[in-house]
Amino acid sequence: MNVEYVLFPFVLLQLVQKSFARLVFNDFVRNASSVDDIAKEKLAPFSTLTGDESYQSRDLEKASQQVSKPLYDAKVQPTTLIPKQVGNMYTASLYAAFASLLHNKNSELAGKRVILFSYGSGLTATMFSLRLHEGQHPFSLSNIATVMNIAGKLKSRHEFAPEKFVETMHLMEHRYGAKDFVTSKDCSLLSPGTYYLTEVDSKYRRFYAKKDGNCTGNENGSVVNG
Repeated sequence: MNVEYVLFPFVLLQLVQKSFARLVFNDFVRNASSVDDIAKEKLAPFSTLTGDESYQSRDLEKASQQVSKPLYDAKVQPTTLIPKQVGNMYTASLYAAFASLLHNKNSELAGKRVILFSYGSGLTATMFSLRLHEGQHPFSLSNIATVMNIAGKLKSRHEFAPEKFVETMHLMEHRYGAKDFVTSKDCSLLSPGTYYLTEVDSKYRRFYAKKDGNCTGNENGSVVNG
């Protein structure tokens, strides 16, 4: 596996571990030089399995995860910070993994190659690679990591009781596809510069305001979309 890091869409941590273990097994089948002798010895009993049989084998799944763990810790673990802290974000989860890598390893990434694997509901998948360069300020890897301020943003999260989450979800479900309503003007939890929905009129036109400093409603006037 001639790459420094491997990034996956993050639905569940266990699925990421299994996906990486499968990559290692595929490299073993290809007799890739990245698979060491100890791993080859442990995976050898499964070398005669057909493709379908290999997907059904729990013993192979267990063995491949065991032998791939050192590589997983080096190549995948640094990409898991945000997904583990935030949870599944569907499409965004792959790029949250990329942001996690920039946060954790930005000073070591120049010239390194990374693989990104993305899939859509099991129907289609894309795997592509990037070779990273430090770049020049303000677009250098180190400055991007600084501007993202991931550690600070994770620490600034607000904790709510599950009941509040359920209440919010019910409100979103009620508003889905709806028209002719006004939202709460409370934007105290939003970061300065955030645009937020204030109204959907009878013609389904959506109105937004931008938070600037303390939240006082439509501070910068309305922005209409639609």
